[in-house]
Amino acid sequence: MRVLIAEDVYAYREAIARLLTPLGLTCVGVEDGLAAAALLEDLSLEWHLAVTDFRMPRGSGWRVVEAARAHRGPSFPVIMQTAESQYADVYERARELGVPIIAKADLYTALVPAVRAALGLPAE
Repeated sequence: MRVLIAEDVYAYREAIARLLTPLGLTCVGVEDGLAAAALLEDLSLEWHLAVTDFRMPRGSGWRVVEAARAHRGPSFPVIMQTAESQYADVYERARELGVPIIAKADLYTALVPAVRAALGLPAE
């Protein structure tokens, strides 16, 4: 299975890939929402999940969610992670869109279980 990682900070992009690769997932990282949206729009590419940052310089996580829903269908799984966890409206919008959201402070404990749930992988 292939996972698209949209994260503008290289260290976080690499950390996410290191967490997910042991699950047998192939991770492809891009540094902004515009690049992620373009890859999701390209139907010749197979994706099973997108993990996106909320705030990026070019194209927010919402842009990634919109592209996923428009081009991959309403049930395509997207997980959002953010350093903006103090803003309740971010969580409210994520709930409205059916997108799990993880505070970056919780990335190392919450991401793998969220990915397992999104992809229907067995729990450890």
